[in-house]
Amino acid sequence: MKLKHRYEVGLEKLQSAADQVATMQTELEALQPQLLVASKQVDEMMVVIKRESKEVAETEKVVKEDEAVSNQQAMAAKAIKDECDADLAEATPILESALDALNTLTPQDITLVKSMKNPPPAVKLVMEAICILKGVKPDRVPDPSGSGKKIEDYWGPAKKLLGDIKFLQSLHEYNKDNIPANLMAVIRQRYITNPDFVPEKIRTASTAAEGMCKWVCAMDKYDT
Repeated sequence: MKLKHRYEVGLEKLQSAADQVATMQTELEALQPQLLVASKQVDEMMVVIKRESKEVAETEKVVKEDEAVSNQQAMAAKAIKDECDADLAEATPILESALDALNTLTPQDITLVKSMKNPPPAVKLVMEAICILKGVKPDRVPDPSGSGKKIEDYWGPAKKLLGDIKFLQSLHEYNKDNIPANLMAVIRQRYITNPDFVPEKIRTASTAAEGMCKWVCAMDKYDT
């Protein structure tokens, strides 16, 4: 009897388990459409994630490239700034020396230069350079050699400059930060490279012209 009871209990358990499996199978079949939808959504989401990951990677690459370019530009800008600072550090003492030289000049010194009827070539050379830097045009006069042609002469306009009571002040206040490039090109070509355009040599002709020569040379250095 005990064996039969066990057998019947076992059958009941098997039947119960079979019923549960059948129920779960039915539930799984009912959930199948939802599982398919969820699977499709996951697949679509994975596609989006892959695409966005690729876009992020490409954006990161562009950002890194832009950063590299920016760093190079920043380094180049710093190098230029350092070079300019070095040039300025070199030019500033020269400019200060030139202004000190102008400070030693008096109106009488300027009048003396102006009164020269036949100024030495060194004096004319300096006044030519100053006229050019101040944008003063030369006169057209007959060539003394008798060629019949007319030549440029700055001495007439230079005397007018020297006659201005504020002439020395105008040199002090000259806009050295905005010297026209075409004027500075002429100064460097005709005067700065001229072996006679040296303050020490100019001094033998006129101490006033020496001070003005220093001023012209300082404008060249400051504009470099």
